[in-house]
Amino acid sequence: MAKRKTKTKKKTVKNKKTLAGCIAAIVVVIVVALLDMTGIATYEDVMVMLNLSDGQVTDAEVSVHFIDVGQGDSILIRSGDENILIDAGEVEYGETVLAYLRNEGITKLDYVVATHPHSDHIGGIAEVIDNVDVENVIAPKVSSDMTPSSNVYKAFLTSVKEKGLSITAASPGKKYSIGECELLIMGPCEHYDDLNNYSVVTKLTHGQNTFLFTGDAEKKSENDILDEGYDVDVDVLKAGHHGSSTSSGKKFLEAVTPEYAVIMCGVGNSYNHPSESVMESLSSMTDEIYRTDLQGTIVALSDGNDIEFKVKGK
Repeated sequence: MAKRKTKTKKKTVKNKKTLAGCIAAIVVVIVVALLDMTGIATYEDVMVMLNLSDGQVTDAEVSVHFIDVGQGDSILIRSGDENILIDAGEVEYGETVLAYLRNEGITKLDYVVATHPHSDHIGGIAEVIDNVDVENVIAPKVSSDMTPSSNVYKAFLTSVKEKGLSITAASPGKKYSIGECELLIMGPCEHYDDLNNYSVVTKLTHGQNTFLFTGDAEKKSENDILDEGYDVDVDVLKAGHHGSSTSSGKKFLEAVTPEYAVIMCGVGNSYNHPSESVMESLSSMTDEIYRTDLQGTIVALSDGNDIEFKVKGK
């Protein structure tokens, strides 16, 4: 009788462990699904963070990754073994960007560009700097009366300081070599009364292929860049300010004449980005318009002559 009771007890314990394991698995699936639905982290991001996936490295001479961070910007440029990160979305997307970098096998960033001190652009940068080897940080030098006092901006400055880094002020006309590419800073050109216009505007050149990254630069900054005589005629335009009507002015777009346009904005965002007017303007120039709110992360692959786009999908 004693033996039978022992076997029954062992079987009961085993069944409880199996049930607990099933419940835990179901909880994990639900959590992952919720993270994916809310845009905080995709299934692939979670798998990488849990060390259940090594991810895949993009195989291209140069690749530009428009990372889906909801209503924000985060752009990764890869050229050979060198990497640039432009912005990192809101604070809650810091882990998403980190997971993406790990997925790409990136442990070092040669440059981190903080286009301007708004949380939907620099919020996640502190998390990145804290966990990745960063060599250089570039940001605009804003006027003293425009310097923000937000906790997000303070966290960014703290991370830079604690890593023993310093901030290089974005200087129009300055060029940086990155692998087979050249990154040219075009703006900000003046002092402004709006932080959006302080956005660091950059042009990436790889052979015959060109990209323009505008941050949240609005029409005032766009016109100043044109007045300075910069060549903004590019293949790929990252539309300014998430497709807001405050950016992508007619004169500017006519000078850019993009073959491709990328709009980075969140699903059902309260700003109604992108605006109908901007969509109409872009559509009159190209039918190759990509949107992170509709297609998720978007990757442009460049061989110096041709550009191929791949979308992750929602």
